[in-house]
Amino acid sequence: MADKLVLDLETKKSFDEVGGQQNAHLLEISVVGVYSYDRDEYKTFRESEFAELEDWLKKASLVIGFNSKSFDFAVLQPYFRWKLSRVPHLDILEEIVHARGHRLKLDSVAVSSLGEGKSGSGLDAIWYYRNKEWDKLIKYCLDDVRITKEVYEYGLHHGHIWFTDKGQKTAIPVRWKQDKTVMDILEEALKFGHKITIDYLGRGEEERVKKEIDVKEIIGDKLKAFEHKSGLNKEFAIDRIFDIDVLGASDSFQEKLL
Repeated sequence: MADKLVLDLETKKSFDEVGGQQNAHLLEISVVGVYSYDRDEYKTFRESEFAELEDWLKKASLVIGFNSKSFDFAVLQPYFRWKLSRVPHLDILEEIVHARGHRLKLDSVAVSSLGEGKSGSGLDAIWYYRNKEWDKLIKYCLDDVRITKEVYEYGLHHGHIWFTDKGQKTAIPVRWKQDKTVMDILEEALKFGHKITIDYLGRGEEERVKKEIDVKEIIGDKLKAFEHKSGLNKEFAIDRIFDIDVLGASDSFQEKLL
């Protein structure tokens, strides 16, 4: 069965050690991190496990990454005899360049879209490898996989992702959006009186939280809604909504109050 994968990898060497970015194929891999949508599983592969990784890649319906065509696949290609370019591939950075005409860092897009950034740098990963700190290396790699996955899903649900330039938050339209975006579902919930659960992105150190709401009004990028848990009308920023589940018809909370 074809699977959709999110992929990121860490290297044993730096660009300085191999003579520059044109020699990415010489960097060598310490670990590859993958998220499988079919399995709903995060998994890492060391070099001795690349036969299994190869099987995953050959069966993939899509591989998703960030700068993955020119970096991750370039580093990974020497380990396989077949062309990785045969795998259907969505490179988020390539999509950003298509929309904006210039490159951005994953950290910049993640902070603006998700409220959190990367946990370190590729040089940290090299240090972990050389000091045999495998737990830290694996955690760092899978953190990058998770962030890439969530940036992809944010674009899928909203039809855009965000970056911040000189203090100004700006939307980047994406071509991989689903048929109904978050805004489409909110407008339908308002029109037809649907009760929904929103997966809401907290700010700072807050985690994402589920909130069951009835939509009352949409004003620009703000949403006014009745929150069932608190029993209060509240305002939510639409760009902080990660995903939505439609639960059915809204409760008549006005009658409950009476």
